Amino acid sequence: MVAVFGCRRWLTALLTVAGASASSNIPRASWPNGPFVTSGRWIQDATGSNVTYVGVNWPGSLDTMIPEGLQYQSIESIVSRIKSLGMNTIRLTYATEMIDQYYDNGEADIPIQKALTDVLGQGNGMGLYDNIIANNPPFNEETTRLQVRGYLVPVLTRVAMF
Repeated sequence: MVAVFGCRRWLTALLTVAGASASSNIPRASWPNGPFVTSGRWIQDATGSNVTYVGVNWPGSLDTMIPEGLQYQSIESIVSRIKSLGMNTIRLTYATEMIDQYYDNGEADIPIQKALTDVLGQGNGMGLYDNIIANNPPFNEETTRLQVRGYLVPVLTRVAMF
């Protein structure tokens, strides 16, 4: 438990430092002011201003192949916290194994409940699943890993993150 707590403290400190440096940037037009274009090495918005991506990785590529942290907070809460640190981009990682499983399963993904119990066993998997469902009411026993990722799109769009 100490290692997990230490990792959380380290991640919080890293995000705080990243957020502090991101918020010290020169104010710019509301995000995004598209369409974007490239000019040499720069990405520019529709007004010709340079665009700076400031973001974090959100791991979702480990054994369960579900974005991490959903057992502790809702997607909305996690996205809101990242946004509050001055971020405008989230890179959601995934495992190529999930894509292989999708095709091996007749182009059907597996539910998050099955993903959790297959990896963590019935007791631990169901405990984690119950926490995810409690924090994320739109999810249920039929929600798949890809649907969780799809649920992120409107949440990120509402807060202007991409």
